[in-house]
Amino acid sequence: MKKVHVVNHTHWDREWYFTTMDAILLSDNTFSMVIDELLSNREAKFCLDGQSSILDDFIARRPDQLDNVKKLVDNKQLSIGPWYTQTDSFFVDEESFIRNLIIGIRDSKKYGEEMKIGYLPDTFGFNAQMPTILANCGLDNIVFWRGINFKKHVSEPYFIWRGLGDKEITAMNLVDGYGTAAFLKNTPDYLNERLYPSVEKVESLTDDSNLLIPAGGDQLEIIHDLPEILEEISKEGKYEFVESSYEEFRESLRGKADLAEYRGEFREPCTTRAHKSIGSVRYDIKRSNFLVEQKLLRRIEPLIAIAEAFQINVSHELIVDAWKKIMEGHAHDSMGGCVSDDVAIDILHRMKEANEIADGIENYIVKRFTDKLQLTSNQVIVFNTTSKNFKGYKTIDFLAADKNLRLADVDDAVLVKADYFKGKDNLLLETPEGPKYINEDPYYRLYVLANVEIPSMGFKVFNIEQLDKEIESPKISKTNSIKNKFYTISSNNGNLSIETKDGKKLDYFIEFEDMGNAGDTYDFSPVEGGKSIILNPDLIQVRKSSLIEEMVLSGEFRVPKDLEERVGKTNTSGRLDITLVITLAKGSSLIDCKVTVENQVLSHRLRVKLNPDITTTKTIASVPFGFIEREELTEDIPEWHKQYVEYPIDLEPYDKSVSIIGTQNYLTAFGKGIKEYQLRDNKLYLTLFASTSQLGKPNLAYRPGRASGDTTKKGHVMMPTPMAELLGELTFEFALQLSDGSFNEYEVSKSWKQFSDQSICYQNQALNKFIHRLDNKIQEIDMEHVDLNEFSLLQVDSKAFDSSFGFSMYHKDAYLLRLANPTEVPIPLDKFDFHQFSKYEFVNCQEQSIESVDEVPPYDMVTIKVWR
Repeated sequence: MKKVHVVNHTHWDREWYFTTMDAILLSDNTFSMVIDELLSNREAKFCLDGQSSILDDFIARRPDQLDNVKKLVDNKQLSIGPWYTQTDSFFVDEESFIRNLIIGIRDSKKYGEEMKIGYLPDTFGFNAQMPTILANCGLDNIVFWRGINFKKHVSEPYFIWRGLGDKEITAMNLVDGYGTAAFLKNTPDYLNERLYPSVEKVESLTDDSNLLIPAGGDQLEIIHDLPEILEEISKEGKYEFVESSYEEFRESLRGKADLAEYRGEFREPCTTRAHKSIGSVRYDIKRSNFLVEQKLLRRIEPLIAIAEAFQINVSHELIVDAWKKIMEGHAHDSMGGCVSDDVAIDILHRMKEANEIADGIENYIVKRFTDKLQLTSNQVIVFNTTSKNFKGYKTIDFLAADKNLRLADVDDAVLVKADYFKGKDNLLLETPEGPKYINEDPYYRLYVLANVEIPSMGFKVFNIEQLDKEIESPKISKTNSIKNKFYTISSNNGNLSIETKDGKKLDYFIEFEDMGNAGDTYDFSPVEGGKSIILNPDLIQVRKSSLIEEMVLSGEFRVPKDLEERVGKTNTSGRLDITLVITLAKGSSLIDCKVTVENQVLSHRLRVKLNPDITTTKTIASVPFGFIEREELTEDIPEWHKQYVEYPIDLEPYDKSVSIIGTQNYLTAFGKGIKEYQLRDNKLYLTLFASTSQLGKPNLAYRPGRASGDTTKKGHVMMPTPMAELLGELTFEFALQLSDGSFNEYEVSKSWKQFSDQSICYQNQALNKFIHRLDNKIQEIDMEHVDLNEFSLLQVDSKAFDSSFGFSMYHKDAYLLRLANPTEVPIPLDKFDFHQFSKYEFVNCQEQSIESVDEVPPYDMVTIKVWR
C-alpha cells in the first residue's frame, strides 16, 4: 500500500490585493489557532509557509506566544523558514536569493531549527539556477509547483534538478498545487471527488511508494484533528494516509538511485498559469528594486568593510533592515506587480525607506573618511568597491566656484555636466561669537568623467587644482552623427542608423513600438484587431568632446489615448513624449542609451525595437550565475488549449543581458530594471513597460477563462489599478553592444560589469550641506587621524567576477567575499592578497566551512570568509 504524506500548511501571501497590515491582522487569529491545535495534539504538524518574516510579524504582536513557538519548533510540529519571504524567481538579483535565505535562516534560529526545504509553492516559474543557489546555501532540495511540463521537462514529479554547472538538488513538485487537499475532511463526496482523484493523478506520474499531498491554501487555518481524520480515511484501505512534513517526505526520497534528471528552467503554463508576460507590469517597482539592490551590493556593503578597517562603524542591522524592506516586496505577487494600488504604494514606500538607509550609511561613511584623513574642500576621495584594481573612467562630482580646474595628475578628463547654484544673500552663520549674516557667492556642482586608477577594495584621494581656463566639456556640433572606434551612429529624418567598424550599416537600428494592452497586472494581452505603431524620434542635438559623444533624439507622438481609441482606429488624442540620449565613450564598445518617456496614454505597451540584421531564432539570456539559450516561438501552436492553460508566448525574462545570436556576430542588450524581451522575425524587442487599469481581467487573448487574482471568484469584485497605468515621467536605461564571432559569456559578463559600474566619491565642502542630505547633521567627533592618500583592503588576482563583499551574519569581525563564474569553463583563483586580515577560509553561503578550492566551477560561485 502506498503511503500518502499529507502536509498541513497555510500559504501566506504577505500582501496581494490586501495589504501587509491586513495579513498581520489575519495572522493574529490564524496563527494563534495553529499554536493551540499543535499544543493540544502532539501528533499534529503544520508548515508556516517557509518564510520567517510572517512569524516575526506575529511574535511582534504576540510576544506571549514565543515560548510556545520554540517548543513546537523543537518538537518538529511547526516548520518555519528557511526564506525570509517567498521570493520571485526571475526579477530579483542573484544575490537577493542568497540574502533572502541567509536572513531567513538566521532569523528562524531565534525560534529553533529552520525547515531544511527550499520551499516555493506559488512562484510564477523558476530560473534554471535555483539548484545552484539552493545548494550553495546548504539546501539539497526544493518543493515547488508552477512552470513544469511533464511531457517535455521530466515525466515524474520527484526528480534530480541540476543547475547549469555541477550542483544538483532533489526536486519535489506539487502536481496540483499547494491547495490540493484544502479543507480536507472525511466525507464520501470529498474523498471520491477531490482527495482520491488527486492522489491517483500523482500516482500515475511516479512509481514511488511515497506520495506528497499538500493540505492548505491561501491564508487558511489549520485542519483540526488531522492525524485522526487521516487514520480513519486509511481504514478504507486504498492508501496509507499520514500527517507528515516536507522534511519527512524529502527523507523518503533520499538514496533513491532511479530518479529522473532535468537541467533547465520551468516557465511553461501546462497545469497552472505562469504569467509569462508579467515582466513588464509595474515597471516602477522593478526599477526601484533594481536600483536599491545595486546600491546595497555594489556600494554600501563593501563601503562598510572598507570603513571598519579605519574604525568607522555603523550597525550591520541597518543593512539587514534595508534588505528586509525590499525583500518584503520580492514575493511573486509583489515583484511581479499583480497587486492592488494600496499594496504598490507600500512596496514603493519600503523601497524608498531602504534607499534612504543606504544613502544615509554612504553619507555617514564617506563624511567620516574625510574627517579621518583630514581632507580639505580641494580634495575628493574616490572609492573602488571591487576586488580588482580599477583602471578606467569614473564620474567624479564636486563643488567649485567656477569651471577653471582639473583633477591633479589626471589628464584624460571631461566635464560632462555642471549644475549651477545661484548665490544667496542674508544667510545665517552660527559662530562661537554668535549668529552672523553673510552673503553666498554662486557655485557649481561639476561632474567630471576622468580616467583614473584606484586600488582594489579601497580608495584614492585626488587634489582639485585651479586652472586659467575651463575644463573641457562636450560642445554642440552641427553634425548628425556621433562616433568612436567601434561605431558611427547617424540620424536622418527619423532613420537612426549605425555603422560598425567593419563598414556594415544597419538602418533603423533603434525604433520604438507602441501598441494597446487589453491585459491586466498579470499579463499583457493584445487588442483584438489592434496593430503596433512604430515611433521614430527626430534628432535634436549632437554634443562632442574628446572622451564622449552624445546624441539627443526626441518626439512628441500622438497615439490612441485608451483602449476605445485603439479599437475605433480613428482618434489619436493620447500624448507620448519620448526622448532618447545615446552616448558613445572613447574606447568603449557599449552604446549607452537613456530613455525618458512622458506617458499620458492608458493601457498600452511600449517597447524598444532593435534591428540588428541577424537571422536567427535563438537568444541567450543571462540568469543568476550563468546564461540560458531560448528558442523563438516561430509558429502558432494548434489547439494549444489542450496542452496549456495559457498560451506559452515567448515573452521572456532576463537578469542582466540578452543576446540575439547570428552565425558570425551577435547583439547584446543590457538593462537596468528592464526585465522582459522577445525575439520576433529577427528583431529583438525590449519591453520598457506595459500599463493597465485592472488587477485581473477574464478571457484575455493569451489567457482565456477566469481572471487571475480572485477578481472573478464568487463575491469578489473587479479592482481598478490606476497607478499601474504609469502616467507621468518614466526613465529607462539600457546599453547595446555589437560583437563579432561566437557568443562569449565572459566578454558579455565583463561588459555588464562595465555598464553597471558604480562611481562613489565625496568632497568635504561647506558650500551646500544638502548635496548629501545628512552632511548638515553629522557632527565632527574626536578621532585618530590618518595621513593616507590611497588604500587597498584586499585584492583577488582572478578573472572571476565579484558577486558581493559584505559582513558576516554570525561573526562581528568577519566578511564574505563571493566570486562568480557565469561561464561554461572553470576560472582559476590564482592569488589573494588578504594581508589586512588575520585568516580566511572557504565557506558556503550559510558560512559553513567547506574544502578549499583553487577555481570557481562553471556557472557557480565561491565564498571566502575573511577575519579582520
